[in-house]
Amino acid sequence: MMGIERLRVFLFTLRSLTFNTSTSLAVVLDTIFEPVFSLVDHLARIIGPAFVLMVICLTTSVVVIYYAFLLPVILEYSTPWSVFHLVTAHWLLINIVFHYFKAVLTSPGEVPKHSNLEDVNSGRFHICKKCIQIKPPRTHHCSVCKSFKNEVSSNNVNLSLTATGGTAHQIVTSWINNCVGHFNHKYFISFCTFMFLGTLYVTVSSRNLFIKHLMHDGLNVYFPSSGDSHLQLERRCILFVFMLCSAVSFALGILTAWHCRLISYGETSIEWYINVEDAKKLRKQGLVFKNPYNFGVLSNWRMLLGLVDGR
Repeated sequence: MMGIERLRVFLFTLRSLTFNTSTSLAVVLDTIFEPVFSLVDHLARIIGPAFVLMVICLTTSVVVIYYAFLLPVILEYSTPWSVFHLVTAHWLLINIVFHYFKAVLTSPGEVPKHSNLEDVNSGRFHICKKCIQIKPPRTHHCSVCKSFKNEVSSNNVNLSLTATGGTAHQIVTSWINNCVGHFNHKYFISFCTFMFLGTLYVTVSSRNLFIKHLMHDGLNVYFPSSGDSHLQLERRCILFVFMLCSAVSFALGILTAWHCRLISYGETSIEWYINVEDAKKLRKQGLVFKNPYNFGVLSNWRMLLGLVDGR
């Protein structure tokens, strides 16, 4: 009995010393996975350039295959249909390349250090738990760049899946090796849109050739003679480009639709997590949450694209 009583006293003392009213499941999980997040942050700095190179190489391979194997077939169509394909394909390609490099090279925008503690006391600004600096509204700490980004849209494949505003989210998009923030958000969403349309276009354009090569039966396909080497190369290229573009268009279509939804509601992906939690708390109090940065679908898109002040 004495041993059990001592155990109870020990557990009571331990709970008293470690009790925190702010502790929640999200905070506990955040603490447990902090080493994983730290490792991801370090890897993001290393693999970012490799992802950019991969995007360039894959895009180039699709363009080369299009010119080598799809274009000759397209030129056999009627003149109006061929012109339509040529104009559409090159319009999409130009926009993909332009917006991708603008998203990569444009700074997302950083918030200068702020030292006015009156803003913190008034509740306008908060303190960042990562760097203990004043954190203005709509800014988020990038654990890779070690700085604040304004109106950050978190798009990393390694994004923390917690749903609390206090979590340090990964805000670097690995495949552009850059944060997505106020100044390059429009380039990022434009790149996603045009890349989705481009891969969808190639998927549809190569469909007939894909079916032809996929359903082709004969030993010469698997054991080609020297005279059939070109046919074998064409088969492999068409199968590759169709499967690549169909997979990318599917995945990127979902991502683009999600970000279009966020933009329409005046949110970033990080703010969406925060707003969901705030809406739940207010709902329990019989109140309705209203996003102060949602100015309507049309106005939200105009502000994102810079179509303001008479533009």
